[in-house]
Amino acid sequence: MLLEAAASPERELGWYSNGGDTTLSSYGIARASQLPANHLGWLRALPMSFDDGQRLFVHAGIDPSRPLSEQRPKDLLWIRDRFLSSNTEFSRLIVHGHSATENGRPDIRLNRINIDTGAVYGNQLTAAVFSGARAGPIEFLWA
Repeated sequence: MLLEAAASPERELGWYSNGGDTTLSSYGIARASQLPANHLGWLRALPMSFDDGQRLFVHAGIDPSRPLSEQRPKDLLWIRDRFLSSNTEFSRLIVHGHSATENGRPDIRLNRINIDTGAVYGNQLTAAVFSGARAGPIEFLWA
């Protein structure tokens, strides 16, 4: 959303209502187009996912009907219901956020772990700690 807002002023309003105003305030600027070019370049260069061989880390989830190698950026960023309701066993444990859990705790399933515990709504921010010994988390950290 930030990258779209920086490239297109008509996209800024949607970004503002999703925390963009706070981001601009932290930079001390008024418009997304004023963000430092090197920061925007860094964001553009980030991968859409990270695969460590046991887990696939994504923002929102994956399309359960597609192989992991054929996931679309739109789904990695925005998918909800088809992914959240899927019991499909993937070749990796999917670690994601994007859909805040109702109880403010990580949602641990056999095929996925949702670590979005609703920090945007005032709940604690959650991080999962992993090791190479197993796919599932060894602990959670909260702030």
